[in-house]
Amino acid sequence: MTPDAVNFSALPQECDFVALDFETANREWTSICAIGLAFVVGGQVVANPSWLVRPPQLVFDPGFVKIHGITADQVADKPEFCELWPELRPYLEGRIIIAHNAEFDVNVLIQALDLYNIPRPSAEYSCTKVIAQRTWPGWKRYGLAALAERHGILFRHHDAGEDANVCAQVALRACREKGAADFGALHETLNITRGRIYPDGHDKLREGAVTLPAFGPWEGRIHSRPEQVKRQQRANEIEDATIDPASATGVINGYAVTLADCACADFKGRKLPCKHIYKLFFELNKGR
Repeated sequence: MTPDAVNFSALPQECDFVALDFETANREWTSICAIGLAFVVGGQVVANPSWLVRPPQLVFDPGFVKIHGITADQVADKPEFCELWPELRPYLEGRIIIAHNAEFDVNVLIQALDLYNIPRPSAEYSCTKVIAQRTWPGWKRYGLAALAERHGILFRHHDAGEDANVCAQVALRACREKGAADFGALHETLNITRGRIYPDGHDKLREGAVTLPAFGPWEGRIHSRPEQVKRQQRANEIEDATIDPASATGVINGYAVTLADCACADFKGRKLPCKHIYKLFFELNKGR
């Protein structure tokens, strides 16, 4: 979609949050070649515009072209980011922005603004990869394509508009999964502090301790210890797992595991849940 095909006045003046996706021409943060947005109002995507953008230099890495399919010829007559920004700014200023792998998109935005000596807006932001990891622990993959497949969303990956739309859909599904009344409540439930962009700086998103319930003989507060959070994260990387839901047991990485015991050296030495016990817990609680 070209910029002159977008009726900016038709975009929502207020929204719950807006999903953002950038595509770049090469490894330079500032080489924006496409922008996609998805506006969410009342739990639905109500607008999903996208733009092709001419980067500061028409240097397209063949590997990047292979990923998103955008070429120098396609954007040669398109506006640069600095030309689009005056129209875009009102729809990002003061909003909650979300993106998948948000630190990438936020850094692209910041560095593009700095390149053109444009003041940064004030906005909060969040990341649907972090949200997904905390909403559906135990899944093996949290890339946008993998999440779309999990949720039955068909899309063309690395199209800026479609990526922004899927990002928004993942956030909405997370709200429903956690019974969150709004996006703010979701962050409270998941113990995520949104990041901030403002004219003088950038505060990164912060993840608090994951709150897991008590299970087996373990009190819930045990799971919030930093060393236990690391074991929960490593549990998500395990692929060798055979689970018996009826008996709530498993064989994981070759070790016999219950919710109270594991044959591995880590558990024998510490007598606290190891990554195998967490893997069993996550597998038994999938979909709950």
